[in-house]
Amino acid sequence: MRRYENINGEKPIIEVKEHHIPGSKHVILTFKNGYGASIIPEYHYPRHDKPMDSVKSRKVIPGLYEVAVFYNGELCYDTPLTNDTLRSKNDPEVQDIVQKIQRLEYMTIHHLHEEDH
Repeated sequence: MRRYENINGEKPIIEVKEHHIPGSKHVILTFKNGYGASIIPEYHYPRHDKPMDSVKSRKVIPGLYEVAVFYNGELCYDTPLTNDTLRSKNDPEVQDIVQKIQRLEYMTIHHLHEEDH
């Protein structure tokens, strides 16, 4: 977790939880701007005839991650970075995304249209 201890001079709140795939971790970073990053391992579902068999046999893809943006503890799909979860990202890509999340500013409609004030 050392790589997340200092991002752009800020120490984010770091939560590490067990992920539902055995042996993998779920990392949640929260920044002063209210945004956060949820980082989990990328995984694939082997092909099976029964849907529940494939869920139980998910396998982590080493070195790849999924990153989701949070705002105030909830998934956020309307940022300039992305409107979805970012999948199949390697470690340098995750680092870059996390730094961009840390730099986000919350933009309201009123903030975007100052002439309305």
